[in-house]
Amino acid sequence: MSKSSNRNLTVLNARNFRGLPILQFKNGVYGEYLYNNLNLIYHALNRYAKVFAVRVDLRFPDYYNTDDNRYVTRFIESLKAKVTADYIAKCKNTEGYVHQSEVLYIWVQETGQLNRPHYHLCLFFNGNAYRSLGVFELGRPNMYNRIVNAWASALALDVVAAQGLVHFPKTPFYQLERVELGRIHLDHTIRELFRRLSYFAKVDSKTYGDGRRHYGCSRFLGRLQVGD
Repeated sequence: MSKSSNRNLTVLNARNFRGLPILQFKNGVYGEYLYNNLNLIYHALNRYAKVFAVRVDLRFPDYYNTDDNRYVTRFIESLKAKVTADYIAKCKNTEGYVHQSEVLYIWVQETGQLNRPHYHLCLFFNGNAYRSLGVFELGRPNMYNRIVNAWASALALDVVAAQGLVHFPKTPFYQLERVELGRIHLDHTIRELFRRLSYFAKVDSKTYGDGRRHYGCSRFLGRLQVGD
């Protein structure tokens, strides 16, 4: 039987987490998710001096059977392949140094109306390799198209059909920057992104005990020291 909370996680009802502001929700937030969100931001800035972070929502056609997380896994793997292919193409066609990028991610699955699941994601890229989503028009060689095409591949749909299932919310991206090597200063942009991602940690809209994971993020080791 499904349940609306997970007893293996710590529910917090607070206005801040480690000195950073978080959103407020009736039933609180999971502390472990906040911890992972913050540490992934640290990890991304440790990996890259500049980080391009993108918020995107992925939905399903009404007729899809979504009883596990295989589709978000397929999406991430497809996006990684497209970013790698873009790097290889740039190396062949560009003189000089070409910046390479991993695809780091946080995703959360929620259940909406009619018991239909959907995903909220934040994707992290090397900010020296990518700086924008580009024009929201199919067929262009930009990050918008890579994300839409990756969801189309995950669902085995035509890209035109998948386009309407990919939603970029208001203010869909953030440009983060490490101030000095080995140390992060928590400026306004980092604080605002962490606050926004605290939505991913909310207890509401997650149904546990249904055989699905409801949160996932890139695996990483280590973290940066946080500056004042």
